[in-house]
Amino acid sequence: MTQRCLPPVVVKGKSGQSAKAGVCVALDNAFMTVTAPAECGRGACDTSGTWRMKRSGRDVASGEFGRRAGYPGPGTYEIITTLRVRSVPAGVDLRAERTARITLSWPRPKTTHRIDVSPRTVRAGRTTTVTYTVSRLGPDGDSNSRLGLIGTEGTGVRLTSSDPQCSNPLSGAYPSTARHPYVLNCDLVNLQPGRPNVVKVRVRMGKVCSPVVSKMGYWLPKGQEAYTGNMLVGPTVGCVKG
Repeated sequence: MTQRCLPPVVVKGKSGQSAKAGVCVALDNAFMTVTAPAECGRGACDTSGTWRMKRSGRDVASGEFGRRAGYPGPGTYEIITTLRVRSVPAGVDLRAERTARITLSWPRPKTTHRIDVSPRTVRAGRTTTVTYTVSRLGPDGDSNSRLGLIGTEGTGVRLTSSDPQCSNPLSGAYPSTARHPYVLNCDLVNLQPGRPNVVKVRVRMGKVCSPVVSKMGYWLPKGQEAYTGNMLVGPTVGCVKG
C-alpha cells in the first residue's frame, strides 16, 4: 500500500477546543482510503467524518474516513474534510472543517475487467430481461469472478435468472430456505480474455422504481498473498415510471 500525507494543522471547534489533524490518502489497487490522524494534547485521539475531493471545481470522489473509494487518477486535488475529533478518555470533542490541496502522482491501475449492460433503463410495473456482459481484458487474474446485483429492499423489485451460475442468497439462519428476491449473485468460472461471460437477468419491477446496482469481485493472485483481490463497480440500471 502506498500513502501520501499532508502535515497536521491546528483545527478548532466552536467551543474553543483545538487539536492537530492531518490528512492521508492511501492507494490499494484501484481504490484509495482517506484518513485524518489527529493529536489531542500530547496523545492520539479518534477522528470520524466525511471527505470530498474536487478537481477543477468538480467533485470526483467522496466518502467516509477509513472506507475505500475509487481512485480518480493522478493530479492535484482540493480535499474538503468534515471532522469530528474526540479524545479518550474524554477531554476533547470538537467538529471542524478543513480544506487543503493534495497532489497524487500514482498512475491509475490498468483496467482488468469490464461490465456492460443492456438495456440501461427499465420501467416500473414491468418485467425486463437485462443482459450483463462481463469481460476479462488481459492476463491478470484468473477465470473466476463474482457478479453481484442488488435492488432497493422493500420496493418489490425481484431479480431472477435461469443461468445456473446465478442464485438469490439465503436470508435466514438454517434451516430457513428464504431468499432475498432483490439480490442476485452470479459465480462466473469460465471468464477468459476473448471469451466474455453473458448473463441474462429478469428484472421484475414493482410499482415503485428501484435502481439495480452491480459490482464484481475478482482475484488477482500473487503467489499465496491473501489480500490481492479487487472490486469493480459496474453500471447501474435505472428505472422510469410507466
